Amino acid sequence: MAADTQPSRKFSSGLIALKKIVEGTSDFTGEKFFRLLVKNLAESLGAHGVWVTEYLKDKNRLRALAFWLHDHYVEEYEYDIPGTPCEPVLESENICHVPEDVINLYPNDPDLPGLNAVSYMGLALRDESGQVLGHLALLDNEPMKELPEAFAIFKIFAARAAAEMRRMRYEKMLIENEAKLNRLVNGMQEVLIEINDELIITQANKAAEINFAVKKPGFTGRHINEFFDEEGFPKILHSITRMEKQPDFFSSAFIQGQVNCLTNDGKTFPAEVTISKYDYNKRNYHALFLRNVSERVKAQEEIKQLNTEAIILRERINTTHFEHIIGGSPEILNALQAVEQVAPTDTTVLIRGETGTGKELFALAIHKASNRRNKPMVALNCAALPSELVESELFGHVKGAFTGAATAREGRFMLADGGTIFLDEIGELPLQLQAKLLRVLQEGEFEPVGSSKIQKVNVRVVAATNRTLEKEIEKGKFREDLYYRLNVFPIDIPPLRERGNDIILLAEAFLEKFAKRSAVKPAVLNVVNKQQLLAYHWPGNVRELQNIMERCIITSRDGKINLTGLMPVQEKQKNLEMNTDERILTEAEMQELERQNILKALNVTNWKISGDDGAAALLQIPPTTLSSRISKLNIKRVV
Repeated sequence: MAADTQPSRKFSSGLIALKKIVEGTSDFTGEKFFRLLVKNLAESLGAHGVWVTEYLKDKNRLRALAFWLHDHYVEEYEYDIPGTPCEPVLESENICHVPEDVINLYPNDPDLPGLNAVSYMGLALRDESGQVLGHLALLDNEPMKELPEAFAIFKIFAARAAAEMRRMRYEKMLIENEAKLNRLVNGMQEVLIEINDELIITQANKAAEINFAVKKPGFTGRHINEFFDEEGFPKILHSITRMEKQPDFFSSAFIQGQVNCLTNDGKTFPAEVTISKYDYNKRNYHALFLRNVSERVKAQEEIKQLNTEAIILRERINTTHFEHIIGGSPEILNALQAVEQVAPTDTTVLIRGETGTGKELFALAIHKASNRRNKPMVALNCAALPSELVESELFGHVKGAFTGAATAREGRFMLADGGTIFLDEIGELPLQLQAKLLRVLQEGEFEPVGSSKIQKVNVRVVAATNRTLEKEIEKGKFREDLYYRLNVFPIDIPPLRERGNDIILLAEAFLEKFAKRSAVKPAVLNVVNKQQLLAYHWPGNVRELQNIMERCIITSRDGKINLTGLMPVQEKQKNLEMNTDERILTEAEMQELERQNILKALNVTNWKISGDDGAAALLQIPPTTLSSRISKLNIKRVV
């Protein structure tokens, strides 16, 4: 089409138009700039409408940042690009000019008829890399001749619009980055405080406000020494001074040991501190990273208290702090000290002792004093189940693994994941399962019954046995390699007969427990009762003692108990303590056995014969009979 270069009757002269647009927009940015640009450009060029858009690439649409039409602004104008005269604009680097008949040329544009459009002009707005940001467009309700001055002005302000869009994009990116940084800094659990070269706080994160009990903006402008005690601040100052001497633009230092911090409400907390130095605008700044270690210090104190508990018990009390474990004998305190030593570790423990000595209570004490105490402790008695069910109980099974396995089931190891598993009577574990247990101890993994899928677990193993496993190894009933895996830290629980006065402490505790449970008057042990308890050899250990004390409460009258008939009759010493077959004792052996029993009773009662606390009561015979037997057997007190 031939260019008609005659000036439009609606178009002001070039310099006047340019001056008007510049003056109308030079003091503004952002949305205000775009609104004034389209209005002044439309008035200066005599156009019916002018609009500037941003390109929505993901939707292939254009959204107007500002649109001036005739004598008003059009708000919230957005449209699809295909089929419009704007489509070729975005594909070209030059002005696209449609001097007339734009509606017929773009019949699929639904908006042109309503805008009374006749002619159109547009230019794409691009970033530094040439990517489309949007476009500047003009339409008129009359034919638009090609005027070089008008085109030049249009290009000038298209470039100005593109520059403003780029500035807005960078500004948006800056705001987003600052928001991300703010989320990162304030999402930290560690305290972050920035100070300048005068040690004045310039900013602090949310964790600092929480830990120091300072409400925003209470940190800014305060000296850093307000937040550390008289020992902590010199450490901070020393590190900063040392870092100032380093020429590096960026450096950091970790303060050895802990620093005590002072909160705004007068409290303190220990912290680990790392300091970083950096330069900004030719001025040094330091960032203090503080980690509140109150909980860790508290845990360390608890461990320290645990490690000294045995000494405290010996000096102040003769009972233990472990739940349900009562005693002050050297033997039991040694066992408890071993518990305190091994509990904080993940070491495998083997508890050895006779039946009824309380091995499970010691296993529970180990778990409760360990770092796994908030996780479950799962127990399994290896002797309580048929051998064919033990594997499923330990390792679980999948559906259909065996007859009756209608559903999948997790084993004890998986249930104890993160915690402790207690394997009682480990000596009874079937030989074929010992290899599988060994794999768990070595690798921390196993396969459920009926599955080839390996499952990983993190479990601390505590095992117990009343057998001598070394002998079981010799018999071929226990794997030697498994024994050494279990016997990392053995703890021997003494039998009750070796615990001396612990027998009385336990008996009194059981009496109190059962009296409360039965709502009866508490029973009291007299001297004879105590002597009887101490004289018995307790083959059933603590469990047997507990059962006898429960029977005492049932048969007691007005708080008085009578052990006669309640305690089992002790088996006669076989052949004067010799391990031979049962035989009939001679008369001389019978007299020697009787003489020894009377001497033991006399020594226990300090040679008192009659009375409730005398030897006759202990032997359950009349005092006169005892005196007669002493005379006949020629028993004399050696001073």
